[in-house]
Amino acid sequence: MKRFKFCVAGITVMLSVCMTVSVWAGVVAQGIDAVNSYSSMMTPAVGVNLGSPVSAIAGTAFNGINAVSEKWAQRDVAYLTEEETAILRNYFQGSVIIGDSVAENFQRYNITAGAGDAVSDNFTSLAVAGYSIEKALLPNDGQNIHPMVQGKRYRLPEAIGMIGARHVYSFFGYKDLADPNAADNYEKLLKEIQEKNPGIDINVISTTYMTEAYQKTGYNNDAVRTLNAAMKQKCAVNGWSFIDVQDIMSDGKGNLPEDWSIDKQIHYNYQYYIYWVNEMKRAAFTKLGI
Repeated sequence: MKRFKFCVAGITVMLSVCMTVSVWAGVVAQGIDAVNSYSSMMTPAVGVNLGSPVSAIAGTAFNGINAVSEKWAQRDVAYLTEEETAILRNYFQGSVIIGDSVAENFQRYNITAGAGDAVSDNFTSLAVAGYSIEKALLPNDGQNIHPMVQGKRYRLPEAIGMIGARHVYSFFGYKDLADPNAADNYEKLLKEIQEKNPGIDINVISTTYMTEAYQKTGYNNDAVRTLNAAMKQKCAVNGWSFIDVQDIMSDGKGNLPEDWSIDKQIHYNYQYYIYWVNEMKRAAFTKLGI
C-alpha cells in the first residue's frame, strides 16, 4: 500500500512538472471566464506568468532566497496535492483582509469566483472603500470611516481582535501616495494592530500599479514603487511578511494593464485576484518551511 501511494505521488509530481498548461487552467476550473485572450493572460509582464512569479517571497521568517522559497517560486500552485491543500486550509483559518476598495474587492472575489479555494474560504473582510492609512489612524469619533463589526464602527486594532483573526493581510497605499510619511504611518498602524493583538501574523500585500493613463503628479507608479520599497524594508525589520505582486501585475513597463482594469484606473477585474491567492499560498508554504 505504501509503495502504491509512493508511486501515485511520484506520478503527480511528474505531471505537475511536465504540464505546460498555465495556472489559468485552474482558474477556469473554478468557474472564472477568461475574458481576455490566452496570450494576454500569459504575459502580464515580460517573462512572467501566473505560475512563475518575478521573485521569491520576501519578508517571511526566512532571510533572503533559500531552498524552500525557491522551490515555491518555481511551483505552479494550481496543482497541489490533497495534503498540501489541507495544510493551506488549516493555515489560513482566521485570515482577514484590511484596506481600501481594492482589498474590499478581494473579498468579493473570495466569496464568488474563489469559493472552494483553501485560501478564499478562510477569509473575512474589514476592508472599507475609500479607506486609507491616514484614515485608519484617526480616532473612532462616529464621523470617521472605520470597519463595521456587529453593526458598529471600530478602529482596526480593536476590530481585528473582535473577530478573532490570526492572520492579517493588509492592502493600503493609493490614497496615501502623495504623503511623504505614508510608509512611517503604515508601520505605525501595523505596530498598533500587533500591540493590541499579541501573536497576530502581519502580512503586507504590495500596492499594485495604476494604469498608465491614470497617473498624475504625486500620484503615479513611481510613488507606488517608492512606497513598496519602503514597506518591504519595514516588513523585514519588524518580522512581517511582504507579499510582492507589484511586478507580477504589470504590463512589463510598470503599469497596470488597462484591459485588466474595471475602471481603467486602479481596480482590476476579479479574476486577477488569483495572483494574490497564488502568492499567499507560496508565502504560507515558505513560512511553514515545507
